[in-house]
Amino acid sequence: MPGVQWHAWPDAIGSEPPAVALAGADGVVHLLGEPISQRWTAAAKQRIRDSRVSSTHNLVAALGALDAQSRPAVLISQSAAGYYGPRRDEEIDEAAPAGHDFLAELVGAWEHEALAAAPNCRVVVTRTGVVLSPSGGALAKMLPFFRAGIGGPVAGGRQYFPWVHIDDMVGALLFCLDTAAAEGPVNVAAPHPVDNAELSKALGRVLHRPAVLPVPAFALKLLYGEMSEIVTTGQRVIPRRLEELGFSFRHAEIEPALRDVLS
Repeated sequence: MPGVQWHAWPDAIGSEPPAVALAGADGVVHLLGEPISQRWTAAAKQRIRDSRVSSTHNLVAALGALDAQSRPAVLISQSAAGYYGPRRDEEIDEAAPAGHDFLAELVGAWEHEALAAAPNCRVVVTRTGVVLSPSGGALAKMLPFFRAGIGGPVAGGRQYFPWVHIDDMVGALLFCLDTAAAEGPVNVAAPHPVDNAELSKALGRVLHRPAVLPVPAFALKLLYGEMSEIVTTGQRVIPRRLEELGFSFRHAEIEPALRDVLS
């Protein structure tokens, strides 16, 4: 890619990134992390944690070692809506307290490392929902079932699904880079969250397939173990801070967003 310089960081868990990759940059966007969507064995949990917490610690240490003239002015560090833990249908903005499950504790530790970069630079931790993308992610795992006509609501379907279109996720990251008032936790999720049943109906309509076969919670538990809690519980996340700062979502409604991603 013309004009782009690539710098390897071969051991993000055990070492700091090369200073040459950071010095003189206007800002840094940190997105590293082992995939969450896997069976959570003890070893997998450790990899998931280290890939986020240790890499962020090492990045912040490298930023702190730079002199003030060459240090980036802003750090955008990826975070997750999992910070809030299961919350039923309660509307959740950035002021809500942390949950107490594995993901909530992990995200809390992850954010703690990122926020240590302040006051040397402005820090934003983007608590992102489930990203709807044309390739990979949660949607890719759902599509084969729905295309076969055997998709449907999971575990009763009442749990909320904090989604965001990939264009809006990227847009929010760029917005936070450029907006001086963006600081601390920022929810990155569409302004109109839906529950799992509504998601299933919308996906069925987009694919022109029935979406009525329920998926019991115990089936997901057998397949994915503890990780299934991501699907069987949820959060009704509201992007309060982004809206206050004037960010405009391109994809605010679930069905048009799914049509765009799958077109």
